[in-house]
Amino acid sequence: AGDALDADWLAHLDGPRPHAIAGNLPYLITGRLLERSIELAPRIDRAVFMVQAEVADRLVAAPGTKEYGALTVFTRAAFEVTKLLTLKGGAFYPRPEVSSSVVVLTPRRPPITEETPSFRALVKGAFGARRKTLRNAWKGLFGWSVEELAAHAEAARIDLDARGETLAAEDFARIAARSGG
Repeated sequence: AGDALDADWLAHLDGPRPHAIAGNLPYLITGRLLERSIELAPRIDRAVFMVQAEVADRLVAAPGTKEYGALTVFTRAAFEVTKLLTLKGGAFYPRPEVSSSVVVLTPRRPPITEETPSFRALVKGAFGARRKTLRNAWKGLFGWSVEELAAHAEAARIDLDARGETLAAEDFARIAARSGG
């Protein structure tokens, strides 16, 4: 018993495998608990969570859809995500105002990329300025000149006239690797 944000999750991952994390995530801290899970992805075999259906939709969203965002990219860089089922509010007492979904997160071995400061900066830049092209969203990032950004994007096979929501986690990983860390 205790606060999931303060708990030492590693202390519970001793002993024989498989190591799994499971829970019904409180809606207000779902993002922070998913971040903790991403940090532990190399040490676990799966995570099974009940989350708000809207969050589950974001986790399984495809690039180019309105649900696709930074949370999708960060999660999918570390995990394969499967939505198992959705439960309507009437399945619970007291009845919540929202539906919930159960998702299974299976760690990628190896992950698409490590969540480096460069990877985080590129993803946050792209989704923090969602309506801007990548050329404008990433302007000045890492101290790159316009020409350097163009050269790195070309080498990473990224169109700077695209928007961030069109890139898969692999695309962000390729350009993050060009930043040197």
